Amino acid sequence: MAASPMSRFEIFIGTWNTTGEVLATEASPAGSLVATDTYRWLPGKHFIVHEVDARFDGKPARSMEVMGFDAATTAYFSRSYDDQGMTEAFVLALDGRRWTIQGKTVRFEGAFNARKDRLTGLWEIKGGRGRWQPWIRIELSRA
Repeated sequence: MAASPMSRFEIFIGTWNTTGEVLATEASPAGSLVATDTYRWLPGKHFIVHEVDARFDGKPARSMEVMGFDAATTAYFSRSYDDQGMTEAFVLALDGRRWTIQGKTVRFEGAFNARKDRLTGLWEIKGGRGRWQPWIRIELSRA
């Protein structure tokens, strides 16, 4: 039996402690982020559920994401849902230790360290006139 295209995403499975520096943007002031990110396989290991329990400057924010592989387009994808009723579709790419997430309004670029127990990177948000702005410098450390 061939390995699932999702097997490369095993690197995420588990619990991660997340910290971040929220940068001032056109829409919001600077602040801080503390979160717990949990990744788990759905049965069959074709999809990963990613749950986030975060605090932006002490204010709770929760979200859930489903990650998978679309055989028709041969692309990795995810769909996120948050406690404010927002949802967004993303295209994912894991190239070696480099991890990217591309959405219509937010995107991420980062990398795992050599031991693959730390992920650091930068989230950007689309601001006025469609310009990307640095938004959150983030670090996830395996718990």
